[in-house]
Amino acid sequence: LFLVDDGAGGTLRKSAASRIKTYAGHTVGASQIFMTADTAISGTDYLTANLSANNATSAGTGIASVSSGIISLDKTGWYHVIFQVTGNSTSSNDEWNPYIATTSDSGSTLSNKAYGYVHVEHGARPDSFTTSIHLIYDLTDTDEKFVMKYAGASNITLYGTGQSVTSMTFIRLGDT
Repeated sequence: LFLVDDGAGGTLRKSAASRIKTYAGHTVGASQIFMTADTAISGTDYLTANLSANNATSAGTGIASVSSGIISLDKTGWYHVIFQVTGNSTSSNDEWNPYIATTSDSGSTLSNKAYGYVHVEHGARPDSFTTSIHLIYDLTDTDEKFVMKYAGASNITLYGTGQSVTSMTFIRLGDT
């Protein structure tokens, strides 16, 4: 049982705990899509292989799934999206961009929402990198999907160990 000030001169009202969700107006949860194995990238594309989902919500169900690199969320709402990339240069210096991108047509057309910049020098210490891109995004239609895009890469291996090394995290903040 909660006591809530109704804002009218300090009058307290009673409310059952089960009603708090109604007053708060949102359901939160978190999901992470992560790489399960190292993956070589070059050119411009999005990650399509070695991806798996880890979901954690208060209801015990997931909010994200992935198929061939296309990440689907099961609820609209405001999300904090974090794309972390970790890897190394395999044979030469490289500069490239990781992107948080969306698609509404199974990946044929991508819309960039946020990006980062990576410069790595092969043979220098360290010749590996980690960068994170953050985005606060209002997903208004679950037909809009996310992808882990990269552009301008050559000689890059992204690390995937089955943990959050290269991953995209979705934290649902609330309703649209």
